Amino acid sequence: MTLRNSRPLLLVLALLLLTACQKSSGVLFYDRFGNPNSGWGSEGREAYDRGYQEGEYFIEVYEPDWFVWAGPGKRFSDVVVTVDARRVSGTGGHFGLVCRYRALANLYYFAITDDGYYAVMRVRDGHPKILSGAGFLPSADIPTGVAVYHLRAVCQGERLQFFVNDRLVASVTDKTFRQGDVGLGVGSGPEGFIRVHFDNFKVTAPETEEEE
Repeated sequence: MTLRNSRPLLLVLALLLLTACQKSSGVLFYDRFGNPNSGWGSEGREAYDRGYQEGEYFIEVYEPDWFVWAGPGKRFSDVVVTVDARRVSGTGGHFGLVCRYRALANLYYFAITDDGYYAVMRVRDGHPKILSGAGFLPSADIPTGVAVYHLRAVCQGERLQFFVNDRLVASVTDKTFRQGDVGLGVGSGPEGFIRVHFDNFKVTAPETEEEE
């Protein structure tokens, strides 16, 4: 038998090998935002814009005290979600990761500010509640004004953990939501304007013990 063109076969084998490696390493979903059709969508409204730009995903908020989120339309239960995030413009506000999103604005949100504060929130029927303390709390483990923050959220059973640059800043428990979509969030402050870019979004299966 003569193979006239082995390139398609090699491509199929390479894709199978990549899929096998991802499954063996526990990767459930990965997006570098190079493909504007990867499922996150693009949208422009009076209060905000969100979409793809030059291999990153951005969320830009114009209205004061406004929260915007985006997700790929997946469904998971226990996950570890990571992303690289950087503020591009604006002052005040917060940004971070979402897990277990369900319809009608039900989700967990892991947020930081680039002046060193954090919060783990539960939003139920559109009403937010901070689970990690009385408001946003300062942490010496969150550097101020760095170019890029590496964020990691663990949603495993009732345990919710938040890591910034591989340092644990919050660990709480809540049993309200057990599954849902994952995603990104950006919230504006009283000043109103904030733009944040995200890259290297990854969802993996949690290890037996995440706490460091």
